[in-house]
Amino acid sequence: MQSIYFGGSRSLSSSPIIGQVVGAVLASGSLAHVGCSAGADALVIGAVRSSSFSQVQVFSAFSATGAGAWSGSAVSVVQSFALAGGSVSWLAGGGLAVPLRVRLIKRSLAGLAGCSSAVFFAPGSGSLAVAGHAVAQGVPVYVFGAPAGSPAGCAGSPAGCAGSWVVSSFFGLPCVKWQAAQLSFF
Repeated sequence: MQSIYFGGSRSLSSSPIIGQVVGAVLASGSLAHVGCSAGADALVIGAVRSSSFSQVQVFSAFSATGAGAWSGSAVSVVQSFALAGGSVSWLAGGGLAVPLRVRLIKRSLAGLAGCSSAVFFAPGSGSLAVAGHAVAQGVPVYVFGAPAGSPAGCAGSPAGCAGSWVVSSFFGLPCVKWQAAQLSFF
């Protein structure tokens, strides 16, 4: 059974495609990994039906009480998911002594571990940093809902990666996929 990592912009307030993508992934029997932030993470969690909770793992940078959260955290969404029977890895980025910025990236990398694909919704710089780690590990990266007018539908490239976005599909839904640059030996 494959696991799919989900992430994206903390400023995303709605996106109908999220429900379609999450629904297709879970209907296929795949597992979903997602973070604990407001925006895309919260929308992914909100798209999960209770009958699919066993297929979803939330990776939280804060504790079950909300300690360690910040203004970009979706504390009530994650706590409600846990109270309803969903699985949450609390402090997945390290203990409260670990600086928040480090905890957030480590939380994302914990969520990415073992995943066969990474999907981002309107990614910003933080998401693109995680996408860079995915590309470095050979994990395909897909993007949905990037701002209009951005190159090939995406606002940037995975951090530290040469290549370009190409039109693709994920579970039959149109998106863009990162195509790493091919090195030439001649």
